[in-house]
Amino acid sequence: MQSLMKTFTLSLIVSCLTACGGGGSGGSDKSPTTSSASSSVAVSSSSPASSSAPASSSLSSSSAPSSVAAGSENTLTATSQAGYTLAKIENCGVNISKPEKSFAILANYDGGEQNQNLSALDFYNWNHVGTVNTPPIPNEWDNITLPAASYNIPGNAATNSSCNNVDSLNVILVKKIANWHRQHANGFGRKFTSFGHKFSNVENIVLDLKVNSAKTKTHTPAELKTVYTGYLADTSVIDTIEAGKVNLGLTFETSNNLRAAITIEIDQAIYADQWVRVTIPMSSLRYYEDVNFQPASRDASLFSNLVINNLLVVAETRTNAVLRGSIKDWNETTPPPERFKELDISVKKIELMLK
Repeated sequence: MQSLMKTFTLSLIVSCLTACGGGGSGGSDKSPTTSSASSSVAVSSSSPASSSAPASSSLSSSSAPSSVAAGSENTLTATSQAGYTLAKIENCGVNISKPEKSFAILANYDGGEQNQNLSALDFYNWNHVGTVNTPPIPNEWDNITLPAASYNIPGNAATNSSCNNVDSLNVILVKKIANWHRQHANGFGRKFTSFGHKFSNVENIVLDLKVNSAKTKTHTPAELKTVYTGYLADTSVIDTIEAGKVNLGLTFETSNNLRAAITIEIDQAIYADQWVRVTIPMSSLRYYEDVNFQPASRDASLFSNLVINNLLVVAETRTNAVLRGSIKDWNETTPPPERFKELDISVKKIELMLK
C-alpha cells in the first residue's frame, strides 16, 4: 500500500568505515572525541547504482498546514531544541503523499509498495556486536543486553501497525560509552550521489521516528559513575558526555573528506513510544573536515557546490565522545568494563526539503 522511496546517506557500504568500524571490516575508532561525524566512514566518490527518484511524505514542516484534511497526519506545536525543532505526530501515516521540492532518503507514501528491499535502494549497514576485533578487545561485548543478531540492521523495511502500516526501518542502534574502538557498534546509511543534491540546494532535513521503550537502554550519569569511579580522576566528565537520553548522530559525507553533522537528543521520558518529527535546518549542521580522526571546523560556504554522497545514522552519546580520553593509563589488556547505549527506534522518514 505504501512505499519506502529511495534515498539517504552517511556511511557507505564502504571501502573503509574508519571511525565507526562499519561495513563489516574490523575497523577501529581512534579518536577519543570521535563522533558520528568525525568517526564516520571513508566515502567512495563513485556514484551509487542508479535508482529512481523517491517520493516523500505529506508534512515536511514541523507544523501541519491548514489545508490538511481532518484525520490526516499532522504535527502538534513544535518545541525548539538545540538547532532543530521537535513535534509530536498525530494520525501517523494517514493520507500522506509527496510534498513538492523534497527528496526522500527513506519514506513511504499512500499507494506505495511495502516491505521494500533496502539494499536495492543503496542502503548499507554493519553490525560488530559479538564479533572479534583485530587485535581482540578483552570482554568487548560483556554487558550487551540482547543476543548479537538482535542488533543486525534489517535488509527490508516493514509495515508498522503504530503508523497506519506505513513502512519503517526498525533498528536497535548501539554506542559504546568507554572505548573508542568500534564505538559505533552498528549503524546504517544510504548512498545517493547520483541524484546530484548539493548542500546549497537543501533547506531542512526532516526525520520522523519513534523511540521504542521496551528495548531502549541508556545509563544516567549517576549509574555510570558507579562503574567508572575507579578509572576517572574526575567523574564530572560523565555529566558532560552523557545524560541518559536518546541521541542520534546524522552525518552527510562528500567525496573529499568534508562532512556535515548534527547529534539530536530525544528525551524518552517525554517522547517514548510516540511518533515525532525532527526538523533540522542545514544551517544547524557542524561543517568540518576529518583530519586524522579529528574534526577540523570548516566554513559552510566551502560546501555549497559539493554533492552529498551519503547519509550515515548511528547512536551517540550527548557530545559524541567516549570516556577513554579521560581515563589515564588505559590498559588494552585489561580495559575498564564497557557499557552500551542501546536505542530501539523506528524510522518512517528521512527527507531533504529542497529550496
